[in-house]
Amino acid sequence: MENPERIVIVMIAAIGDTILLSSVIKELRREYPHANISLICSKGNLLAAKNNPDVDNIIDVDMGKISQSLFMLRKLPKADWLLDFGPWARFNALLSFVIKAEIKIGFKRTKMFRHYIYDRFVEHSDELHELENYRSLLKIIPCRLYHEHPVFKIKEESKKVVKDLLQPNSQYIVFHMFASGSHKEKKEWPMRLWEELAQQLMSRGYNIILTGGKEDIERAEAVVQRLRPLQEHDCLSVAGRLSLEETAAVISESILMITVNTGIMHLAAAIDTSIIALHGPTSPKRWGPVSNKAVVLTPRVQCDKLLSLGFEEHHCSIQDGCISTIRVEDVVYHVEKGESFAISGGVF
Repeated sequence: MENPERIVIVMIAAIGDTILLSSVIKELRREYPHANISLICSKGNLLAAKNNPDVDNIIDVDMGKISQSLFMLRKLPKADWLLDFGPWARFNALLSFVIKAEIKIGFKRTKMFRHYIYDRFVEHSDELHELENYRSLLKIIPCRLYHEHPVFKIKEESKKVVKDLLQPNSQYIVFHMFASGSHKEKKEWPMRLWEELAQQLMSRGYNIILTGGKEDIERAEAVVQRLRPLQEHDCLSVAGRLSLEETAAVISESILMITVNTGIMHLAAAIDTSIIALHGPTSPKRWGPVSNKAVVLTPRVQCDKLLSLGFEEHHCSIQDGCISTIRVEDVVYHVEKGESFAISGGVF
């Protein structure tokens, strides 16, 4: 079908995946400006989904009420195209199965046996950045690729909330210390290194802002209490206090974000903030920030097996994980290098 009137997209995963997907939805909107685009999401990525300006309808699947959700999806008007961007979960395939569509498109993964419900499918690759995997689905529609950048819009109200929090004429660096998902503890840089880094940067005149979710409040506040007596410059936690969009506004008002590999890293890349991303044991080739203002720092040791989808079995003999071999002085070096953040292997 050359000119689809209704397109349904299935993406029930996390914030970072949904922000990367915004690039693909932007491609679809550019190619098919008059199509109605619906996005199936869940509570975990609802706020990121709602932020997308190219989506006409948001359909929130309640993971706690599966039968009701499936019945609701079955009642949706028939789509011309359904595109499932979930690479492995069989639940995604179940959602795609019950939604009515002329053509269903999705991924094939070895031993997952989920691709049989799709009319067309492509192999999901561990050798590609996830955004390139997403783009591979568009190639079989077909849809011309313009290689649009992921997008995240910040409204003026959110900017105002943030400006009231920050000191005028001050330089802020955002720390996002907390990972999410499976093996999240292995993707986190040790807290002692974050605190050493904060002390060095505060002694150089920077203020530090800690971001995170409600589950991170206690750890973030503990860092603030340990650092505040040591330096004249400020360390402030906004973990659990701001919406996703307000968090984006904090990042946009800062000169730099230093982060582990998580959805907020992709958020910073989407709003064009300079980033130092600490990766381990995840591959930046698979999950690095899509940005020309990013430095990616990786462990100083060879990791036996890098996480691709994130949930694979993983063992590390290094105390605190391979990510702990990234040194504070390496991060400080790139901060001091200043304006040009398009360095190392972190540019995609």
